[in-house]
Amino acid sequence: MTGFRPGTGMRLIAVLITDVLNPLFVISLALFASAGYLLSLLMPAAIDVWQAVFWVCTLIPFVGLSAGAYRRWKQGVYAKGRASWRMLLPLAPMMVMAPIIWAEFAHPTMQILHHANVHVGYIHQLLYGATPVENVFVAGYPGNYYWLYHAYLAAIVKITSFSPPTVSSLVNALAIFSSFVWIGQTLKALKLGRPRTIHWGLMILLVYFSINITSIVAVLGHALNGTYEPYAFHIMLLDGADKRLHSVLGKVMNFTSATLGIMLFNAALYACIRLVKLEVKLATLILLSACGIAALAVREIAALHIAAALLGGIALTAGLHCLRRRGKAEQTRIFWRGLTDKVPPTMLLLWFAVSLALSLPLVKYNLDIVSSFQSGRPFGFPNAANVSRIVTAVLLFLPFCLLQCIFVWRHRNRAEAFIALGALISASLTSILYLPDGNQYKGIYFLASLMAISSLLVLQRWQNSGGWRRRIGWLVLAGCFILVLSQALYVSGNFVSKVQTFGDGGHRFNGIHIENSEDIDQSMAAYYWIRDHTPPDAVVVLPLIPSIHSNLYHERLLYVRMLQLHFASGARAYHDRVRDLELFYSQETTRDDYKMLIGDMTDSLPGRPLYAVVKDEEVSPEVMRRRGAALVYEDEYDGANVYWLNSQE
Repeated sequence: MTGFRPGTGMRLIAVLITDVLNPLFVISLALFASAGYLLSLLMPAAIDVWQAVFWVCTLIPFVGLSAGAYRRWKQGVYAKGRASWRMLLPLAPMMVMAPIIWAEFAHPTMQILHHANVHVGYIHQLLYGATPVENVFVAGYPGNYYWLYHAYLAAIVKITSFSPPTVSSLVNALAIFSSFVWIGQTLKALKLGRPRTIHWGLMILLVYFSINITSIVAVLGHALNGTYEPYAFHIMLLDGADKRLHSVLGKVMNFTSATLGIMLFNAALYACIRLVKLEVKLATLILLSACGIAALAVREIAALHIAAALLGGIALTAGLHCLRRRGKAEQTRIFWRGLTDKVPPTMLLLWFAVSLALSLPLVKYNLDIVSSFQSGRPFGFPNAANVSRIVTAVLLFLPFCLLQCIFVWRHRNRAEAFIALGALISASLTSILYLPDGNQYKGIYFLASLMAISSLLVLQRWQNSGGWRRRIGWLVLAGCFILVLSQALYVSGNFVSKVQTFGDGGHRFNGIHIENSEDIDQSMAAYYWIRDHTPPDAVVVLPLIPSIHSNLYHERLLYVRMLQLHFASGARAYHDRVRDLELFYSQETTRDDYKMLIGDMTDSLPGRPLYAVVKDEEVSPEVMRRRGAALVYEDEYDGANVYWLNSQE
C-alpha cells in the first residue's frame, strides 16, 4: 500500500487508534507505574522525576507501536476490507455519553464532588514534595492509598498546567473511550455482531453499561408507585442492591481510578480471548502483562480479577479442552508448537522474566497498603449482602449465562468456554471477598461485563438458529438495547440537572490551583496565604471537622483530619492528635499547657513548620497572643488569622 487511495485516511485513523494509541495508553501506564515505583524505592522522587518517567514511558512504546503498525501497513495487512464512512456508525450510539461528559467539564464543582479532598491531597504532595508520600489524614505517617495513580495524574498536571480534577476527568474520559475500543475488538474476536454497524455500537454499550442493567426498570417501578423523583440516582436500585451500583456512569466519572481499572480489565479480556483462540503474538502477551501491572498500581481489585477470572479461566478452559479430547499429550505438543512458531522460546522466557520483575515490586506495594488497614478478614463464607449485590446487578443475565454453560459443554468452543468459566470464577470471588468498607462491590463491574458477553453469545446462537428462537433473540436483545440507552440518558440527565442546580456557585480552577468562586468560607483568604507563603512541607492545624474541601485551597497536609473510611485506621497516633486539637482549640488551655502541646506536636513532626488558621470565634486573638503564638497573617475583615506555631523551633 504505497499510494493514497480513497478511504486511506479513514483507515489510517482507525489503525492509529486501535493499534497505536489504545495499547499505548495501557503499556505506558504500566511502565510508568512499575519504573516510577522502583525509582521511588531507590531515592526520593520529586515531580520532575515523575514527569521524566512519564515522557520516557510514553515515547519509547509509542515508537515501537508505530514502527510495528507501519510495518504491517506496508505488508498490506490493513488493506483488507473497504474503508468508508460506515466505519463511524458504531460511534452513533456512544453519543449518549456526550451529555455526561459535557456536564463533567461544564462546571468545576462536578469534578470534586466525590473524594477529591483525598485524591488532591496526594497529588499536591507529589507536586510539591518527594516520595514517599504521607497519609493525608495523619501527616508524618506513610500513605496507605494507591498513590501511583496520583503520581500519574500529578505528572500530567505538571505537563499540562491543568488542575488535578480536570486531569482526572480527562483521563477518565479517555479511559471510557478506550474501553469501548477494547470491547469492540473483543466482540469482533468472538464474531459477535457485524462491525461498522449501529447494532455493533449498541452491543459495545451493552457490555460497558452491563452493571445493574435493570436500573431503569426500578425507575419505572417508582413512577408507577408514585415515588418517582426526577434525576435521582437512588431510585435506580432494586431492593438489596448496593447504592454505589446504580450505573457504571455514576462511578467512572468520579475522581477515582475505577475507570482505569475497568479499562485494564477490558484490555486484558481481549488479550485473553486472543490467547484462547491460539492467536498468540508477542504484542498480545505484552498487552496482557501491561494490564496486570497497571492494575496492580491503580486498582488492585481489577488485578485480582485479571489474575483469577481471566488467567484462571484460561487455565480451566485448557484443562476442559484436554479432558474432552483424546491424545492429551499430542494436544499439548500441538499447542506448544503453535505457540513457539509465533513467539520463540527465548522471547517467551524474556517476556516472562521482565513481567515478573515489573510485577513483584507492585505486589509489595499492595501488601504494604493492605497491611496498614485494620479491616478484618479478606475472605469469608458467602454472605447475604454479597450475594444480594450480585443478583440485583446481573439479574437479567443470569438465565442466559446458565444456558451458555450448557452450550459450552455441547459445542466445545474454547472462546465461549473461557467466557463462561471466567464469569463463574468472578462470581465466586465476588461472593466470598471481603474488602474494607464493602469495596468488593467493584468486582461486580468485571463480573457483569463477562455475563453480558455470555448473554450475547446465547442470543446470537438463537438468532442464527432461526424459527422462534431467532425472534426471541431479537426481542430480548432489542429490550436490552432500550434498557441500556435509557439508563445512559437518565444518568446523563441527572448530571446535567446537577450542573444547572449549581448555577454560578462552587469552584473555579486557576491553573493547577482550586479556588472558591464565592469565597463562602471565611477562612478562604487565610488558606490562599498559606498556599502562597509557606513551604511545601508545612503542616496546617485545623479543627477536626473543617470544610471538607479546605485542603484543596491551602494545598498543605493537615496535622489530623476527620477519619473517613479506613484511610487512617493503621495510624496509632490518630486519636492522640484528635485530643491535641481539643486542647489547642480550648479557651481553657493555659500558656504552659499550650507550650507543652506545641512541643509535642513539633516532636511528632520534626523539622516541619506548623501553621494554624484560627477564627476569632474559635480562639480569640487575645488568647492566642497570651499563649505566645506568632501571628503571621491577620484578616481584618473575616477574622481568620494564621499563626506560626513553632516559629521558635
